[in-house]
Amino acid sequence: MDNPVTRISVRNLVEFILQSGDLDNRRGTIDKDAMLKGSRLHRKLQKQMGGDYRAEVALRMNCSYEDLDIRLEGRADGIFTEDEVVWIDEIKGIYGNVEQMEEPVKVHKAQAMCYGYIYAFDRGLDNIGIQLTYCNIENEQIRRFREVKSFEDLENWFQGLIHEYIKWARYLYHHSLRRTEC
Repeated sequence: MDNPVTRISVRNLVEFILQSGDLDNRRGTIDKDAMLKGSRLHRKLQKQMGGDYRAEVALRMNCSYEDLDIRLEGRADGIFTEDEVVWIDEIKGIYGNVEQMEEPVKVHKAQAMCYGYIYAFDRGLDNIGIQLTYCNIENEQIRRFREVKSFEDLENWFQGLIHEYIKWARYLYHHSLRRTEC
């Protein structure tokens, strides 16, 4: 990577591109009690998954473009193998009724798919399982959504996502160069 490097987390990338968050998450109020309960629930679910479940797996990928490089980083909540399929597990603690969920939240699925793509790319996998685990923070009821994705499908999806981000990253980079010149 010889170009200037823009670093972004997987979560911030998908929230920004899918318009369901903000790159600056310091604004607004933070429910610390919910965060603590959610963290405890995360650890509890991770421990319940058994022996080959690896929790909080750091993943990163470098994407090089003409004049800019992107370093994408994050942590998969869990990675495990079941019936010869490697699964990426993204855990979300919520207050809502998990039984009423018909599908995973788009940005949560995108986050898991990014982790799946990075992991499959690094390991040369032909396919990978994407699992979204939703757990009600109050009653600990669980709902899982699972899907096996081919590497080709994930790669096409990921390239579209990163292509949208690179436009913005280039704009910011060139804007900062012009500002520095002034």
